[in-house]
Amino acid sequence: MKTIDLSHVIRTGMPVYPGDETPSLRRTHFIRKHGFAQTGLALSTHVGTHVDTAAHLFTEAPTLDQLGPDNFTGWGAVLDLTSLAAPVIQQPDLAPLADIDNLDFALLRTGWDQHWQTDRYYRDFPTLSETAARFLAGLGLKGVGLDTPSPDPVDSASLPTHQTLLNHGLVIVENLTRLGGLPAESFVFCCLPLRLLDGEASPCRAVGITF
Repeated sequence: MKTIDLSHVIRTGMPVYPGDETPSLRRTHFIRKHGFAQTGLALSTHVGTHVDTAAHLFTEAPTLDQLGPDNFTGWGAVLDLTSLAAPVIQQPDLAPLADIDNLDFALLRTGWDQHWQTDRYYRDFPTLSETAARFLAGLGLKGVGLDTPSPDPVDSASLPTHQTLLNHGLVIVENLTRLGGLPAESFVFCCLPLRLLDGEASPCRAVGITF
């Protein structure tokens, strides 16, 4: 068994979605002074590699304290879209996913994580068309993972792709990385969030487990 880390490091001053607060990690206790180490955290629930649930957009949706671990674990597949010609992922680009049995999480590898920690990361990243989102929503998945900041453009106000995916009960895992280290199929994907009361999203330690 091999576990592949698919998460970015959370650190003070890291890139965040435009308009979000920058996280702060502050060491409050030191081993030499206090006999133990402890760190204070101040961060958004949408910082770094994180999971969005339906409660992000829908008031009656279950929150993180109500959802179980099964919502965030299952069989995964990586779809290689690194040769994508257009900035928008269309339904035909996703067609191979329909032929995969027992699929819980579709991870879309665009290669955009190479721009992490640069000014370009939150500009002009690949997004999903509404038709592509409806296609994914019809596959019976638990979730969709992306190595980009969002399935919607950064200037989108209505978030139509989020609306479609979340309204069908899928979770959305954003800001994944190192998807190229996974096989195309037959691995377990895990993106367990913190169990936050009334939580709509959470940073997670996303991993792929191969056997």
